Amino acid sequence: ITQDAEKIDTILPDQLEVGDFVVVRETDRDLIKEMADIMLENSGKAKLREMAMKWKEALKIELVFSTPEEIYKKLIDAGCTKGYHTFCSWLWDEDVIAPQQKQDLQYIATITENSVLKELCEEIFAAAQDVRSAHIQAGKVLSEQLRSLIVTALNNYGDIDPFNIWEPIEMTVDGVGMVRVL
Repeated sequence: ITQDAEKIDTILPDQLEVGDFVVVRETDRDLIKEMADIMLENSGKAKLREMAMKWKEALKIELVFSTPEEIYKKLIDAGCTKGYHTFCSWLWDEDVIAPQQKQDLQYIATITENSVLKELCEEIFAAAQDVRSAHIQAGKVLSEQLRSLIVTALNNYGDIDPFNIWEPIEMTVDGVGMVRVL
């Protein structure tokens, strides 16, 4: 942030220089997911997340009857080429919207013998793509809002010597929550 700056530029960590500010946001809320859901709802696509998660429901049902290792072996035997780590993220990572490739959904449909997933594979994949796009758009919107709000908050904070900040500057940004400027 330069003096008289109207916005905050985003840079990669390896581009940081002495005197640069870093903004850290801590929250238990998944703001991106919340914003994406609002965007989907506003565009008449509120049910897309539910549709996009049908593949995960099929895997969770399969987990009742099989171990993760057994399910993974079935996927490999069906032709899936993803590694075990990727498979585990499909199972346990709540942030995974869907596998990146439609073929992987088809493998899951085959090994789980889930008729809904088999019949709606195309629609589920398309829904996942739309949800993923909403997440990307929400992230961009949130970043822009955060940049703008923090510039305003720092302007209200007063003169800051960037070479003499030892404690983070804490501030609450409406709609975002507590942020720390380092």
